[in-house]
Amino acid sequence: FSVGRTASTGSVFGQRQHGYVQREINDALDKQRYNLPGDIGLIPLMLEDCEVPVKISRSHQYIRLPEGWHEVVVSLELAAQQRSIAIHTGVEMGPFRMFLREEQHLWKGFPGYDVSLSYPHFESSIVPNTALELNEFFASMRLNFLLNARQARINQEEERFAGWTGDPDWISTNSSNVSVSPSLASQSILSFIAHEDGMFAGAAHGYMWFETHNFLIIEDQLVRIGIDDFFSEPYLAYSSLSELVRERVGQEYAERFERELDTDDRIRICDALPRERSIFKSFLITPTGLTLLYQQGELFGYAAGAFSADLSFDELRHLLKIGGPHTYAQKAKVISWDPVTDDGGCN
Repeated sequence: FSVGRTASTGSVFGQRQHGYVQREINDALDKQRYNLPGDIGLIPLMLEDCEVPVKISRSHQYIRLPEGWHEVVVSLELAAQQRSIAIHTGVEMGPFRMFLREEQHLWKGFPGYDVSLSYPHFESSIVPNTALELNEFFASMRLNFLLNARQARINQEEERFAGWTGDPDWISTNSSNVSVSPSLASQSILSFIAHEDGMFAGAAHGYMWFETHNFLIIEDQLVRIGIDDFFSEPYLAYSSLSELVRERVGQEYAERFERELDTDDRIRICDALPRERSIFKSFLITPTGLTLLYQQGELFGYAAGAFSADLSFDELRHLLKIGGPHTYAQKAKVISWDPVTDDGGCN
């Protein structure tokens, strides 16, 4: 197979190739990680008969062209409906109604910038102060992204880009797409991920970045949750956690590169995931456990993509703090859109 092009909303494949093709497949799948469950963010298209990449076939359905073009149109319409619901009607999310805010900010220069922002706005009669604090928190994130983009205004390099302006396929713009999405919500616990992908003007390839934010709601106030807050003896837990994370990342590594792990692979994984707190800094909370997340290039080469490790509360139960945050998570619901009804819901 080969991936001719990938984007946040699609992927195309045809005949066998390697290198940048694998990187682009990984990029497309990595972006899908940061969509809400049930959101349409990746539509694989088959241009001609070929062996479908395992990493796509095990998690996504593909559409065969040209006979499946109607399915593409229907999928795009459903994706648009999902976003319309979130923007205009809002989605019920635990004690909140969440509305999606979308913005685009453009400035022409050498380089200029093109920033697309998607972030939530919350309303609640049950925990009104918490809704206010969430809105203030995400508004500060929104402004921070914009301030970073605006640095282009004082870092102009017109002479550097002048020779490229005649190329119709090249634009002297730093482009970025930023989205903030909830993954878990209840009256007691919240989990969010902020994701950015983009391309700097003149760069050889794009970039991806994310950060996670987890909170408890106590007396209508936000309280940040760290990884240590889940465990009765955090420093003693790191050794057991590290072994589990290495096992899960190793499984994903073997599947991604379609081979059995050898001794060098295992050494590489151990070196990338030492037994220390730093490897647990980014995580999302689910009703059944914790998902550890690793940036693209953080563990292995950039082309290897991002990695994750799912740890269940059941296998961690001997390490968990009595009455810790996991007790609230187990009562929460995963966030998903329900485009069939007039509004969204939590399933």
